[in-house]
Amino acid sequence: MPATTVPEQEVNVESGLQTIPRMSLKDKAVLSIRQAIERGELQAGETLTELGLARKLGVGQPTIREALLELEFLGFIERQGPRRTRVTLLSRQAISDIYLVRVRLETLATELVAKQAAPDLSSAWSEIQKMEEFAKAGRAFGFYQADLAFHRALWKVARNESLMSCLEQLVPKLLTFSIIQKADPTSEKLVEIASVHRQLLEMISARNVDGATRMMAESMKNAQEDDEHFPGLK
Repeated sequence: MPATTVPEQEVNVESGLQTIPRMSLKDKAVLSIRQAIERGELQAGETLTELGLARKLGVGQPTIREALLELEFLGFIERQGPRRTRVTLLSRQAISDIYLVRVRLETLATELVAKQAAPDLSSAWSEIQKMEEFAKAGRAFGFYQADLAFHRALWKVARNESLMSCLEQLVPKLLTFSIIQKADPTSEKLVEIASVHRQLLEMISARNVDGATRMMAESMKNAQEDDEHFPGLK
């Protein structure tokens, strides 16, 4: 999987001087395309081509190809065929279908981790801290990416490649669609979601299998209700 190097994912959300990150051409292309999607210049469902983007951004197609792989990993775009790429577009039915599968797979991942004698949850705890910091600052983009990284950390600890592969096909575009749809949750809402994730991880750490799986299923239900009420969904 490509490394996530988009600059706005820094952990420190406090004001003050910060190191200016060095960016490759690929990273600049990722940032430019992502921001165009967030601003609505590139709309959900809009077809993207390597040649068209390369001409607009003034870079080579190989750079755009790498950027699109990164954006797919982040969930901003989806591939519909060998040469067909579009900005992620989900219908209400598609969201419902994804959650039907996601709830079961996330719950299974939680069960597999909670049953381990000493799972390495350090990465998951790190992402929880990022979520809490972004939540307090009201920074939805950073929060959603930390949320995705949290779930990816759990999938990895579950140690089931088939499970991880299935979830990678479903979850990134689901979380990022919130950004594309310009969901604007309050800081209080984000803090609440982060708190649920912290409680879930505490239950997993305590090897409370039943409690952890119930909490995961309940959190997925709440997330589905939020996602299915995006304005303009068909």
